[in-house]
Amino acid sequence: MERAPGDVTGAALLRPDGLMIASVLPQDTDEKRLAAMGAAIVGTSQRTCDELSRGDLGEIIIEGSVGKATFSFAGTKGILAVLSPKDVNLGLVLMEVERTADKVKEVMEK
Repeated sequence: MERAPGDVTGAALLRPDGLMIASVLPQDTDEKRLAAMGAAIVGTSQRTCDELSRGDLGEIIIEGSVGKATFSFAGTKGILAVLSPKDVNLGLVLMEVERTADKVKEVMEK
């Protein structure tokens, strides 16, 4: 995520079972809570895609009143979570999320 520093306020790599692997997050962010909720959100979203025959899950974007949270699979062993401000250029963030998730997948699935 090094290419979008002004557009990203935090990033984390989670395991699908809800545990944190690594993170660079704002001080007021509860890492354990983010990991558990992120895994639950991604798991539920993938099941929804399966049940509705929508194919593989892409990115999940949650838009709140002060910012966004984006979640994406990074292979089968990781979930990338990215926090960004409300007025972010979402297209640039999504490009960087995809690029980073691909790199993480490469490393984790060796």
